[in-house]
Formats: sequence, C-alpha cells, structure tokens
Amino acid sequence: AESLLAGIWADVLGLDQVGIDDNFFDLGGHSLLAARVIARVRAGLGVEVSVRSLFESPTVAALAAATAENAAAAAQARRPELRRMRRPASLANQNVWNMEESR
Repeated sequence: AESLLAGIWADVLGLDQVGIDDNFFDLGGHSLLAARVIARVRAGLGVEVSVRSLFESPTVAALAAATAENAAAAAQARRPELRRMRRPASLANQNVWNMEESR
C-alpha cells in the first residue's frame, strides 16, 4: 500500500519520487490535489478513504496505516450482515411468513 500511495503522490504532485515520511502538504499538496489523491487511492486500493484522512495522516506511512484501518473496519462491519444473509430462516420464521402470505 505504501508503494502504491507513494506512486500516486509522486504522479499527482509531479515529483520523481516520494518517501514514506514525506508530508503531502510540505511537498506542495493542497486540498484540490488531496481530492485527486483520494480518488486514485479509492480506485487503486478499493478502499473508502476521505479527504479528511489525508489531512489527518499527511505522510504516506500514516495514510497507509489509516487506509488499512478503514479497510479492516469495513470488513468487520460487513461480516455480521453476510452471516445473517447466509443463514436459512428458522421453521418458526417460515411459518410466520406463510401465515402472513395467506392473509
């Protein structure tokens, strides 16, 4: 993730390379460029990240960590829903649904 982020930053900022501890804003980044970076991060990593994340985590290393946290939180949030969706309805639930349909 860090190498992908560094590549995105270098491309958006027009630099040859970016280090993992370089500050986006010290390198000439601003809010419009931050929006471009975030759009490319979302497309490249497939993770939902906000522009605010870049302001709060302005280095490649910090944004990579924040992105990993967001991905883990999103995956954890989806797990209970997926488990519920896979579980068949109980016999009692099926009976209630059948009674409701027959009304």
